[in-house]
Amino acid sequence: MPKPLAFAVLALVALLSYAGSATAAEEFKFTTTLTALNPVTGTITGDTDATGKAEFTILPEEGLICYEIEVEGTTEPTEPAPGLGSAHIHVLPSGGIAVDLESEFTLDEVGDEFKASGCVEVDSELIEAILANPEAYYVNIHTVEFPGGALSGSLSG
Repeated sequence: MPKPLAFAVLALVALLSYAGSATAAEEFKFTTTLTALNPVTGTITGDTDATGKAEFTILPEEGLICYEIEVEGTTEPTEPAPGLGSAHIHVLPSGGIAVDLESEFTLDEVGDEFKASGCVEVDSELIEAILANPEAYYVNIHTVEFPGGALSGSLSG
């Protein structure tokens, strides 16, 4: 292959490679184990018989937080009050709701695990705050027996 043609091919490959990476959406993943520990008080106030995990994918360019949550050993997750979902991302130290995950849990085929997944739109400033300081945020799963939270886990793991 003549040198000018080889150079042109290499330049084209480099350009396409750069363009592909520049247009790829950036995503951030967080996984947490859910326990009965209340992150606000530092005490166990949830369902000690329950276990779970939550996985989050944050897509800043799309303004989305996507989630997959699995819990077992507890009753069905439910709204703690009318108009509030059964799972939220809260902020420390206040414990206030930062993101209502608008989640609907379903019982799996075996009948011992509740699962929820989906994506919610979130303000870009809040996404930036979560990414800058994930340890200041936690997910909380509510049930009738534990309206303040049956299970919780920090976004930082």
